[in-house]
Amino acid sequence: MSSPTKKHWVITTTLNNNLLKAKLPPLLEALPDLEIIFVSDRAGPEMNRVRWVVPPSWLHKLAGRLISREVVLWREISRKSVERVMVYNAVPHLLLAYPPAKWFGKKLDLHLIAGRLDLDFADRPDVMVNRVVRRLKSPRGLQKLVRKWAFGYCARLFAPGIRAREFLLEQGISPERIVNIHSAVNPTVYSPDGSVRDIDVLVISNLQKRKRPELTIRILENVLKRKPDAKFVWIGDGHMRDDVHRLVESSSLRDSLIMVGHTDDVLSYDRRAKIFLLNSLSEGLSCACMEAMAAGVVPVSSDVGDMAEIVRTGETGTLIEKHDDPLGYADAILALLEDESERERFAKNGRDLILREHSFEAIREAWRRLESEK
Repeated sequence: MSSPTKKHWVITTTLNNNLLKAKLPPLLEALPDLEIIFVSDRAGPEMNRVRWVVPPSWLHKLAGRLISREVVLWREISRKSVERVMVYNAVPHLLLAYPPAKWFGKKLDLHLIAGRLDLDFADRPDVMVNRVVRRLKSPRGLQKLVRKWAFGYCARLFAPGIRAREFLLEQGISPERIVNIHSAVNPTVYSPDGSVRDIDVLVISNLQKRKRPELTIRILENVLKRKPDAKFVWIGDGHMRDDVHRLVESSSLRDSLIMVGHTDDVLSYDRRAKIFLLNSLSEGLSCACMEAMAAGVVPVSSDVGDMAEIVRTGETGTLIEKHDDPLGYADAILALLEDESERERFAKNGRDLILREHSFEAIREAWRRLESEK
């Protein structure tokens, strides 16, 4: 008996743990006939039906990080067995994958990890994760190019939520090309375990401008002023590390805030925390927030990107519309800390929402429906 025909997709992006644990597992579970050729800057862990392809060191030294990736993409996308190419983030990954995908006539999908910001960054390049965009004095030409390729060629555009979807519809994209599939949370891993919740506010945030660490400090100072016994934990690292640590040391938080830096043990902190604070200037749909909610933490978040998908005021947490005002965040945090029954209600609703809409099972079924509809 012959084996079933395999699907071969090329995926390219900068490899990170969120992609490995939040996107690939439900996709592979949904499509047992799928094999992935993953082109990235480094190889990930051994995974069934995933082949990691990394530019050889000699090519990297000769051509640089991006050009070496482009060369490898041309080789892998040219294979006859490859039927689809998927990229996460428009810059630089769409720019790398589009030329060979177009040349060889392969279907191309774009995942808008940062929401509309992936294609709408010209007016605020400083909040982009991509360093090239941040350094451009006028990125309008680059934005025009990625929009042209995304809107003109991509078969499917994956949006994290309703706001990103509305942006695409405003650009004239047909609803049939917009897919609302984003990251997933493994609820058997991210779950409460009965730990004492001795962390009042947990922050999981890279120390970079887009995350507004100075605002985070002001928010926590306002909470501490009205709750002197409050305990805070901040997980994250980044290019602003030294500046942030100096600000913390010179503030009232120095004895109440633990700066963890990078850690692979985020889950143990999620299980001990009461409130998850996110005050970013921009977001897509935060995986860290979804994982915390699955573990029973209540989010207080800036109303940016597609965060309204999961942070629903009065139901799962509090969304801050005036998201430049530290007092608004502090008021919301203190209200939840002072009302244990309300916080527990939000926590249950939040975990139920993640299970219903963003669990491995939910995203796996969404992939199955999408592929069967083709």
